[in-house]
Amino acid sequence: MRHPDVARLLVVHTPAATDEVSWLGGAMPLRVSAHAGPADLPDELVTSVRCVVRVGELVVLCENVDGAHVLAGGRRECGETHADTARREVHEEAGWLLDGESLRPLGWLHFEHLAPRRPDYDYPYPDFLQVVFQGTATERAGGSDWTDTDGYELRSRLVSVAEARRTSLNGPLATTFLDLL
Repeated sequence: MRHPDVARLLVVHTPAATDEVSWLGGAMPLRVSAHAGPADLPDELVTSVRCVVRVGELVVLCENVDGAHVLAGGRRECGETHADTARREVHEEAGWLLDGESLRPLGWLHFEHLAPRRPDYDYPYPDFLQVVFQGTATERAGGSDWTDTDGYELRSRLVSVAEARRTSLNGPLATTFLDLL
């Protein structure tokens, strides 16, 4: 059953882009919709935070075995604000230190599960949300010796916004947010 706050959001906000993805080797099919602009999101459904990281006129592109993407970020930890999560996750995933004052919301992602709930799934179901920020990085932590603390991202590098549009694994979803820079 859909959370009433998500149902309310989806009536008022039209997605800029929608795609279907599959996580866990196909075991978790999802419909993902990108929404530009702020919204009053139910905090208990915001499981992760993403960030388009600017360094001057360039953006950070993260690369992993699945491809490349411009939405650095990850899961929230208990008690963290969205901004705290963005700063921590960008540092862990991409090695960049964000200027906390530079963070501004670009929009949000709505994820809808397309398969029955798995018994071991402890997260919101059937819908969950991710906040997407833009932030400016102030420096690269660890220089060229940086590695992702979880071992998922292989590297991150700086690219033009045009290259990010061509390269991003997230296609139209990422473009929604790149268009707002």
